Amino acid sequence: MFRFSASILAAGALMLVSASAFADDARVRLNKDYDEMTAAEKTAARTAGRDMWRTKSLATLRVCGDPGNMPLSSMQGEGFQNKMMEVVAEALGARLVHFWRPYLERGITRQTFETDDCDVLVDMPAVYRGVLTTLPVYRTAYVMAWRSDRGLDITGLDDPKLKDLKIGVYQTSAIREALKRRGHTANVTLHTVSHNGDLIPEQQPSYQLQQVLDGTLDVAAVWGPFAGWYATGKGEPITVLPVNLMDDDVPLEFDLALGVRPTNAVLKYALEFALDDKREKIEEILRSFGVPLVHCSRCVVSGDLPAHGSYTKPFDVMQAPRSAQSPDQLVNRERLEAWLAKGANVQVELANAVLASDEERIRFLVEKGGNVNTLDRQGYGALQSAARSRKDKLIPLLVELGADINGRDRDGFTALSNAAQRNHVPSIRALVERGADLELAVDGGFGPLSLAIDGGHFLAAKALIELGAKVNAVSGEDRVTPLMVAATWLAVGEAAKEIELRQGLRSTDIATALIDRGADVNAANAQGITPLMIAAARGNMAMLGVLLEAGADPDLKSHAGKKAIDIAADSLNPDAVKSIKLFQATLSGRAHQPDEAQSEKEKL
Repeated sequence: MFRFSASILAAGALMLVSASAFADDARVRLNKDYDEMTAAEKTAARTAGRDMWRTKSLATLRVCGDPGNMPLSSMQGEGFQNKMMEVVAEALGARLVHFWRPYLERGITRQTFETDDCDVLVDMPAVYRGVLTTLPVYRTAYVMAWRSDRGLDITGLDDPKLKDLKIGVYQTSAIREALKRRGHTANVTLHTVSHNGDLIPEQQPSYQLQQVLDGTLDVAAVWGPFAGWYATGKGEPITVLPVNLMDDDVPLEFDLALGVRPTNAVLKYALEFALDDKREKIEEILRSFGVPLVHCSRCVVSGDLPAHGSYTKPFDVMQAPRSAQSPDQLVNRERLEAWLAKGANVQVELANAVLASDEERIRFLVEKGGNVNTLDRQGYGALQSAARSRKDKLIPLLVELGADINGRDRDGFTALSNAAQRNHVPSIRALVERGADLELAVDGGFGPLSLAIDGGHFLAAKALIELGAKVNAVSGEDRVTPLMVAATWLAVGEAAKEIELRQGLRSTDIATALIDRGADVNAANAQGITPLMIAAARGNMAMLGVLLEAGADPDLKSHAGKKAIDIAADSLNPDAVKSIKLFQATLSGRAHQPDEAQSEKEKL
């Protein structure tokens, strides 16, 4: 599974957050998310966290670290994240243990928290779905960097000089989007996402600074800590220009925090006490690495650089205007012929053509032997790449050229699953119209519908429901249905507000759509858990109302012998208990209310 596990859905296992450190505090439960906790429960968790810090009672602090991404982290412990966590562990009296995993977005919580490999993720965005974060540790920004002896004197993202310069950017960076909106595509060199930076230093994102020094790039548009490390930590002749004030639509500054499981409020607070305790040492570490620190009143460490402040509208890469390419930027057949003649890899060029949405190039490269089903260096076939990039106009062409509509990428995702993860309805419709299987699951787990709901991609979920996805399909050995997944999503809280702002939908809207299509409100998973029990465990009041009104039976019992009201009580959700009792009383009143027609007859 992805956002939640069957053990949490079972809800009968009422384990304490940490039996060793605070087993006597029964008010803090492992199966309760932070957003669901009452003020009293949060106070109890904060007290337990403070006591953990004061008594130095945490035995082990398990941290997920990137094995090769300097200056952030390395297996040798050389990065500033490594050194910062050493200081935090010391403040907690804990032994520091690392689980090494590249910090790639896909699976970042599924392959760390849900597999119980670690308890802390470092430098997470302060708001990140599926993760409970501490107060921000610091705020930093993207920058532009170039050799100080080049005399470039670049003024910013809108400097006309940039069009004549070779600019290096990271594949998934926000600054790449900011540059694209200004027409910089052909003069941009991408540093692609890599899984093996620990083995090949040239694969690490910061390597583009070395390319600037070597002269293969004129400018690096990069994450600020990378450039700061070269300029300050390594003393290289690099000029660093923060760009966080130069775009009002694309966020180029970010608050970074430590992340824990949503159910581990005690550890969150313990970490916050430790961070505050070691504030000066942490700032010393960050500055020694040259991290550009932006002013942030709510951060543990505030900086001197001016902050942009809040952005007035949600950032969506699909809003980006497309700039026309100049003749010298176009990749035509003649250029491709020349590149191929010099030994260019046809599959690499095909992958580039898909990313560029260039249909003519794609056709030409297939004629030259390119295979649309061969996985690229990142593990995607052409169709999966198009779906991930929201390029729905390419889907008909790729299918025409032989793309397997149900083919899988290296992680087992079909194009439809990728489109669902990107919440892109046009791509979903284009794939389904051409025969994509609505039910193919990812490695025996979720199918596209449950995957979309689990990720909070409600536009995608709504489209899949309308296109005929099976609303009672079960996933995995735990036999979880889409309605069960929807029941885990609260209709209130920060995550819910963000989803409603961006998508205009709530989890209750998806639940209603599922029910309208015939979803079984009383379906039970492998542990006998129903959607109502899940909503009760999470104190999901709005969802409880939807399910009860749709006929959910509050008297059903799980295999552990628990009814929904029992699970609500065990999970310390008194409002859910009251809601179920009120509904049962209302039903009882209806049952004892005499039929109006019969009553009139009796009067006569």
